[in-house]
Amino acid sequence: MNTFSLAKFFSVGIVLYVFAFLINNYLTFAGDWPGAFSITNDLNIYSILQLSLYLIATLLPIYIVFLYKKNFTIITLADYLEGLNEYIIRFAFWSVLIIGIVDAIISLLIIEGFIEMFFGKSWNVKFSNNSFRAPYIHFPLLFISLLLGYYFKKLNFFWLAFLVVVAEFQIVVLRFVFSYEQTLMSDLVRFWYGSLFLFGSYYTLIKDGHVRVDVLYTNFTEKNKAKINLFGSLILGIPLCLTIFLKGMACKQCVLNQPIMNFETSQSTQGMNIKYLMAGFLIIFALTMLIQFVVYFLRSLNIIKEE
Repeated sequence: MNTFSLAKFFSVGIVLYVFAFLINNYLTFAGDWPGAFSITNDLNIYSILQLSLYLIATLLPIYIVFLYKKNFTIITLADYLEGLNEYIIRFAFWSVLIIGIVDAIISLLIIEGFIEMFFGKSWNVKFSNNSFRAPYIHFPLLFISLLLGYYFKKLNFFWLAFLVVVAEFQIVVLRFVFSYEQTLMSDLVRFWYGSLFLFGSYYTLIKDGHVRVDVLYTNFTEKNKAKINLFGSLILGIPLCLTIFLKGMACKQCVLNQPIMNFETSQSTQGMNIKYLMAGFLIIFALTMLIQFVVYFLRSLNIIKEE
């Protein structure tokens, strides 16, 4: 077993383990499943299914690396993982674009009284409550975004910068030209502005655009730079992303789980109902950054070992 095989096994394994953790997190805290490790207390089909996700995350890398594609290079694997990252970001882009527009329109119709006028007070209450709006409007739009992210490969988070400008421009026009302003207008800006920075972090890492204290790094050879990036990814980058998952999602009351599970909204009654989704931005950030740190690790290892 050589270094490249171990690196591929580690890379595939850690990505699959994170996905298994996220799926189990949803099943446990949103679906009220007992949890993967409750099988030690009570043997049940739900715990077995949850535990099997971690078993798959352990066995599948062995099959992929040592049996099925044992001759594929770490650069090929790095390209696959970058492709996965690009799809995640495209899905996230379409999600914030569609949900942002639709939720802003619904909030505006509620504020101006159109929903109550045409559909009645009961529907106005339903649309105002996130326990209805999130599962019946936001979630279907998330599934649509999965398809759009797959079929439209040219549109990406770059357009979020343009959307932020458009959102700010409509505030200026409506406020100073028509003397009209609502809280939802600022909410939309924050929604797209936050997604721009958190979704773009992985791309900034690709382009080596993050702030780096490079008093010594600049003068290093390519191989020494690769060593710094390799150990930095393993010791700092990947553990940081794992810490976000473990500290933010280890329990139902944790800082990331609680707002998502409760469909948290802003305190303003005239704003958008998308605050809980902004907690999800941190999950997308940690996931894409972790995958990109794994890619960084693989490419750096290839530079070190290429001789």
